[in-house]
Amino acid sequence: MTSPLLVCGHANVETVLRLDAPALDPAGSVIPDGLSLNVSGVGVNLLRGLVALGSAARLLTRLGDDVAGRTVRAELRAHDLRVVPARATAQTLAVTRPDGTHVFHRDPKDHADAPAPHDAFRAALPGCRAALMTNIGWTRDLLPAARAAGVTILTDVQELTAPDHAYDQPYLRAADVLLLSAARLPDPAAALRALGARARADVIVAGLGGVGALLWTRDTDEMHHQPTFPVPVRHAGGAGDALSAAFAHFLFTRGLPPQEALRLACAAAALKLRGAGSGEGHATEPEVRALAGGPP
Repeated sequence: MTSPLLVCGHANVETVLRLDAPALDPAGSVIPDGLSLNVSGVGVNLLRGLVALGSAARLLTRLGDDVAGRTVRAELRAHDLRVVPARATAQTLAVTRPDGTHVFHRDPKDHADAPAPHDAFRAALPGCRAALMTNIGWTRDLLPAARAAGVTILTDVQELTAPDHAYDQPYLRAADVLLLSAARLPDPAAALRALGARARADVIVAGLGGVGALLWTRDTDEMHHQPTFPVPVRHAGGAGDALSAAFAHFLFTRGLPPQEALRLACAAAALKLRGAGSGEGHATEPEVRALAGGPP
């Protein structure tokens, strides 16, 4: 069996509200099949994406001893879950439209400013091939320990606003592989080149939503655009996490070159759009290769 990938990140319970009308009726309403519940969060999405594709993975996360926390534990009981006790479990409301677009309303509790769980991290790290460090605040002070342990660090900083954004600098200094969403960047290619000059990473990927992703590698200093794979959209939440999980799987577990890993990761992200919630719809490797084509 291959060495596991350690995911350090957020877990929450997500309520999905499918809203066909412009707004909710302030007097109340009945929405047949309009509400659903799933377990999500960036950490959970990475874990599930990796495992669905065939990677061994474990998740270090924070959960409360509450209904939401017990729900997460029950949903992930078949996985390698390492829990740091928290005051309460985070929750999210995802409001979706018929075209799959969505808006999140988040209640993170106190997780963003929680102290780093150094002992739990040191206990979870041995034997891991790489650490996937999400950029929720409690992971920041774990980065030096990951570097000292000599494991490869992959970080997705989510929606980057600028290469010099102060919050993201510790992750930029630590990550060997860096992913981000370019949704808020006016010139993604220029931002990747600026990140190449500022960040440690030798491989940088920017998700471009419906038009695919950009890849920059230090050894070539070249930009590669990977188009998306057109598919029907049910719920767009979690597609970026699916891209990150699949890129890690094909890069680390399968040992593929970055360009081929990104091609297959874009197929995995496209298939994730079929899910009813952010934590659902993760693809298997045979499904990804069937959509992407090319060598098995």
